[in-house]
Amino acid sequence: MNKKNIIIKLIMCFFVSFAWMNIGGLESTNILLLCTFGAGFIVLSYRDAVAQKDTYNKKIRLSAIILGAIFSLLYACFADLSGGLENKAFILIYEVSTVAGLFFMFKTLLDVGILKAVEFAGEKKNLTHNDFSLKILLCYTCIIYICCIPFFALNFPGVLTVDSLSQLGQVMGIVERSNHHPWIHTAIIGLFYNMGYGLTGSMYVGIACYTSFQILMVGLCVGYAVECMYEAGIKNGVRITILICFVMLPYNLMYAVTMWKDILFTMSVLVFTITVIRINSALSDGTQVDKKYGTRDSVIFVISALFMCVLRHNGFYAFVATVLIWLFIKRKTHKRYMVLSAAVILVSLLCSGPLMKACSVAPGEYVYNMCMPLQQVGRVIATGEEIEPKQTEWLEKVNTLDYIRAGFDVQCADPMFAWVLDGDEEYFNSHKSEFIKIWFQIGLKHPLTYIKAFGDLTKGYWTPMNPQQTVYFGMSDNDLGLCLKPVIEGPVLIKINELLTKFYGIIPVYGTFYSMGSFFWLLLVLGAICIVSGNIHKLFAFLPSLMLTFTLFIATPLVADLRYGYALLVILPYLAVYTFLNKSIDNTEQ
Repeated sequence: MNKKNIIIKLIMCFFVSFAWMNIGGLESTNILLLCTFGAGFIVLSYRDAVAQKDTYNKKIRLSAIILGAIFSLLYACFADLSGGLENKAFILIYEVSTVAGLFFMFKTLLDVGILKAVEFAGEKKNLTHNDFSLKILLCYTCIIYICCIPFFALNFPGVLTVDSLSQLGQVMGIVERSNHHPWIHTAIIGLFYNMGYGLTGSMYVGIACYTSFQILMVGLCVGYAVECMYEAGIKNGVRITILICFVMLPYNLMYAVTMWKDILFTMSVLVFTITVIRINSALSDGTQVDKKYGTRDSVIFVISALFMCVLRHNGFYAFVATVLIWLFIKRKTHKRYMVLSAAVILVSLLCSGPLMKACSVAPGEYVYNMCMPLQQVGRVIATGEEIEPKQTEWLEKVNTLDYIRAGFDVQCADPMFAWVLDGDEEYFNSHKSEFIKIWFQIGLKHPLTYIKAFGDLTKGYWTPMNPQQTVYFGMSDNDLGLCLKPVIEGPVLIKINELLTKFYGIIPVYGTFYSMGSFFWLLLVLGAICIVSGNIHKLFAFLPSLMLTFTLFIATPLVADLRYGYALLVILPYLAVYTFLNKSIDNTEQ
C-alpha cells in the first residue's frame, strides 16, 4: 500500500465519520466516531484486496458507483443534513461533506457486497427438481393459519377500519355501491359475509367468514410460493427461514385478519411473481416447458394476474407495464402468455366498465386520480407562493384557498381530496382539462415547490424511513352497531399484541423489515447483482414489484403507509433466492 493510497483512505474515512456525526447527532469527541474511522479504514483496505480478484470487473465498480450515488442522494433528500446550523455557507459544507461520506460508505460496501454476491451466484449448486406436493402445501397453509389464530381471537370477528366498514355498508345495502374501493373486492366480502349471515343471522359470523377465508388465502398463497421453491430444489433451511420470517413479522398476521383489499392483492402479486419466475426459468433457454407444468403455470398466471388487476386500481397499470416490457422482449418464446395477458387486460377492462355498470356500481370519485397534482398545487398555496389572479379565480370556484391553507398536510393528500369533495366537486369534474392546465402553469413557475411536494408525499417508499402507519387493532367507530368481540381477553394479551407491533422501533436491523424504502434499495441491489452476474433475464421477475412501487411514486395518498408497499415486503425474499440461482439451475427440467 503506497503513501498516496493511505492518504486517500484517511480522507474517505474522515468524511464517513463526518457523515455519521451529522446524521447521528453525535458530538465530535464521541469515541464511536473514532471506531467508525478505524472500521472504515479496515473495510477500505479489505476492498482493495478483493478488488485484485479476477471476478472483480468494471461492471461491479460501475454498479457500486451508480447505486452509491443514488442512495446518497436519496438519503440527502430524506434527512436534514444541515447539522442544526443557520449560516448558509456552513450548511452547504455540512451537507456536501455528509453526502460525500455517505457515498464513500455506500460505494465501498456495495463494491465488496456485490462482488461477494456475484461469486456466490456463480457457484454451481447441486439442486434437483422435486415434485409438487399438495400435502406439504396444505401443511404450510395450516402453519400460517394456526399462527394467525391468536390475532384473530384478539380481534374477532376481524379488524375493520373506516374503509372496511364502508365496503361492508355497501354489502349490506346501507351505503351506495361504489368502485372507490374495487367493487370486485367488495363483492368477495359480500359473498362470504352473506354466506355466514344467511346461515346464522349474525353479522359477526358473516364478518368472521370473510376473515377466515382471507387467512386461508394468505396461507395458501404463501405456502404455494414456498412449495415452488421446494420444486426448484431450494434447501429446507432457506424455505423454513422464509416461512419463519413471515410468521414472525406481526404485520403479516395482523393483515391476514384485516378486511383490506391490500391483503388479497398482495397475495395475488406474490403468486403472479412466482409464476413469472417459473415461466422465465423454463423458457430462459428458448425451449417450451413440459405440457403438465405449462398448463398449471398458465392457469395460475391468468388467475393471479386477473386478481392483481381488479383488487387494487394501481395493480392494473403495474400489470400492463410489466407484460408490455416482459413480453415484448420475450415475444418469440412467450406467445402463449402474450395471448393470456391480452385476455386478462380485456376481462379487467370489462370488469371496470360494462360489468361494473351492469351491477349498478358507481365509479370512484375522479378526484382520487389527481392525487399528486392536487398535492403540488396545494403546496404552492399553503406556502404562500404567488399564483396568477385567473388561477386563483378558477380554484376559488372549487373551494376557498383558505381551506387549503388551514388543513394542508405535506405527508397526506386527504386534505386536498377534502378540498374538492367539500367544495364544488361537480365543477371540478366538469373542468378537468382546465385544472390540468392550471397545474402545469403553476408548476412552470414553482418547479422546486412541486419537487418538494412530490418528495414529502412519496419518500416513505424510496428512502429508509419508518412507516407512519403499520397495523390497526379492533374496529373503528361505526353506525352499524358493530364492536369488537374478542374471544381471548385480558390486559396481558392485549399488551403483548401491542408490543409485538412496536418492537421494530427499538430493535436495530429488525426494523428494516418495516421500511418500504429500505426494501426498495435492496431491490435495486439485487437487480444490480443480476446484471453484473450476466443474468439480466431474471429482472423480468422484478418488474411487478418495481412497477407497483413506481405507481406509488405517482399517486400515493400517504407518505409511508405499510399496506401500500406491502407487496414488496412479502415478495423480496423470493426475489433474493431467485437472484442467487445460476443459469444451469434455472434451466432445470420442468
